[in-house]
Amino acid sequence: MEKGEASMRLREAIQLDDTSLVRRLLTHRPDLLQNPNFEDKSNTSLHLAALYGHTEIAEYLISLGHDRETESKTEDYIYSPHKDNLGVSVNTDGHCPLHLAAMYSRPDIVRLLCQQFPHTVNRPDNKGTTPLHLAAGAHAMPRTHLARARARAASTEDVSVIEHLVAHGANVNAQDRQGDTCLHYATAWGNLKAVRALIQAGAIPVSKNWAGWTADSYSLTVQAEVYYKALVTEWEKRLEDETLRETERRAQGARSVRLVSDDSDDLNSEQSRSRADSERSQATTRSGSDMGLGITVGKVDTWK
Repeated sequence: MEKGEASMRLREAIQLDDTSLVRRLLTHRPDLLQNPNFEDKSNTSLHLAALYGHTEIAEYLISLGHDRETESKTEDYIYSPHKDNLGVSVNTDGHCPLHLAAMYSRPDIVRLLCQQFPHTVNRPDNKGTTPLHLAAGAHAMPRTHLARARARAASTEDVSVIEHLVAHGANVNAQDRQGDTCLHYATAWGNLKAVRALIQAGAIPVSKNWAGWTADSYSLTVQAEVYYKALVTEWEKRLEDETLRETERRAQGARSVRLVSDDSDDLNSEQSRSRADSERSQATTRSGSDMGLGITVGKVDTWK
């Protein structure tokens, strides 16, 4: 089988989720493991498996060494503007497989890729967007992939991808090259469940992009804007309550320190008073005695 034909059949097998055919092809042509498609943004085999959500195929590709950080031919023919991605598939958009899995809401693939390649969780693409940015928005499937992938795509309101990314250390306040946060993406695409999930995970809802706009400015509808502002109010109230509790804890700690200090001061004062009383008593005793000298101590006769 010619390389061009085998390459095409491998891509079709991945798209159709034909694991057995993928195994047969790669057994006979292990050199086609990455198989970048230069007519489709240099997407590799793992890019396709991630995009279509074929977990079994993705696991098999990884088991063969796809995207492993080893000395391989990967760096010779997989496009990447970065110098730190030996073994990591990156297409012409700067997307690694995790970007595509997050973009098309593939929770199982996202979990797998986060576990296998944790260094890609916060990896930015050419526009500075991370996998979490892409997971926060609802993206239309490219025409070339629409027919086969649409039926398998998770709902845009599914937040399990966001939860997986956050659980593996995704930065919920990351900003792209325009300064947009994941919340900007979620509101711009009307993904309200993502908005709530991100805020609950620690995203700051009042962050502004480089143009000075907060995420609610990009709300698709008035209802979405009202919903977002309600979440902001809820967030501000929670922040205020947490600040108040922290202030009370600090005040309580300060009072405890003062109480210990006051008790010590009282003890020292009592001891000082006892010593002073003792000294006065001794002085009085001495004043009332001539101490055997025939004079009155404590009284000076200035007459000469």
